[in-house]
Amino acid sequence: MSLQNMIEDGKTRDIIPIFSGHEICKKNHKFGPYVRSYYLIHFCLEGEGVLFDKYGKHEIKKGELFIIRPGEITTYAADGEKPWEYSWIAFGGEAARIFDTGASVYAFPAQIGLTLKELTLDRVSSPAVFISLIFRLIYELFSEAKESGNIVEKMKRYIKFNYMNDITVQKISDYFGFERSYLYRVFKKTTGIGIKDYITKTRMNEAKALLLKGVSVGSAARAVGYRDQFNFSKAYKAYFGVAPKASQSTNR
Repeated sequence: MSLQNMIEDGKTRDIIPIFSGHEICKKNHKFGPYVRSYYLIHFCLEGEGVLFDKYGKHEIKKGELFIIRPGEITTYAADGEKPWEYSWIAFGGEAARIFDTGASVYAFPAQIGLTLKELTLDRVSSPAVFISLIFRLIYELFSEAKESGNIVEKMKRYIKFNYMNDITVQKISDYFGFERSYLYRVFKKTTGIGIKDYITKTRMNEAKALLLKGVSVGSAARAVGYRDQFNFSKAYKAYFGVAPKASQSTNR
């Protein structure tokens, strides 16, 4: 879908969309080597592939994007077993220069990739919509260092108020609108443990507090999200090294 003829005052804009597209590639489908005069970002929505640029070889998987910069010689190809499906957007403008430095590959929030796919397939023609999307991507990518702590705190609060429910890493990533691999890296970098381990830690500490108050093992198990008392007892012993009743007995 071309946007080239839809921007009469493009030179005055910080971001200038040029075109977007979407493709479900065949196995080993290859493009390049090629040099472009604009910025081009591909969002891998499914499958896998590989990018070759001046930095070397990059293996790309679902939930990751790769950036092609003006003047770079690049080649990219779909995987031979799990070929990728991707959407792409080309653009220029002064604000686009933020992509000149940094990595070639980033994880991206799932909602941005899916939104670009929908806009492209629906043949949306408003440049403002694409400009907004690119600025949102810039914020998500380059404010990560500033925002990662906030994201982690939000996740910790979410777990604090939902540990008694059937929560999973996937449900948390869906709730916050990010790929689980991205959230895992940010969370572990900040806290030192994975999201699943943090959920377990929260549940076990809450369960121990209840047991020390004289709550029955079955009630404590249900209170922290376990529907099966045996599985709870097994998890508790693996975490603390003693059975739940041992913790309960210390309060008697």
